[in-house]
Amino acid sequence: MKVRGSNLSMTRGDSESITVKCFQSGAAVPFENGDTVTFTVREDVESPIALQKGVTAFDENGWAVIGILPGDTESMDFGSYVYDIQLTRADGTVTTLITISDFELTEEVTY
Repeated sequence: MKVRGSNLSMTRGDSESITVKCFQSGAAVPFENGDTVTFTVREDVESPIALQKGVTAFDENGWAVIGILPGDTESMDFGSYVYDIQLTRADGTVTTLITISDFELTEEVTY
């Protein structure tokens, strides 16, 4: 199942995390050893990658927790970006879990 329209917003230079779970036929299906969940951010779909984080270790429920550290965004410009999240299973199967959605990087006052 793909999620559409999952817009995200965060303050540049902050710590954040995105928890992702996979659903099939309405039921949660845990990620497994050998799977990779990839979060990719770009200014637009054709621009170079601005931020990319991959997760290959999963929490006790089998969910992916994508951690964003302050250094991951501190050199990015404020503004609007797009992102998606893709699952690559150990067997090579690729599924886009969250299709192209908006990612807003907001200004900070304390830096």
